Amino acid sequence: MKTSSFLRGMGAGMLAGAALGAAMSMRRGTMRTGVGRAMQQAGAAMDGALYELWHTMK
Repeated sequence: MKTSSFLRGMGAGMLAGAALGAAMSMRRGTMRTGVGRAMQQAGAAMDGALYELWHTMK
């Protein structure tokens, strides 16, 4: 398995899960901010994972 395909799959799964969770648990007016926060957290998690992977391969 390639590392890049694994990371892409993980990122897509996290974003889909965050968006679905935010859509189910929030009112319509606050859904945008919840989804934005979820996407920001998912992006930060991906940055952290890539940073760790880069240092592991170094």
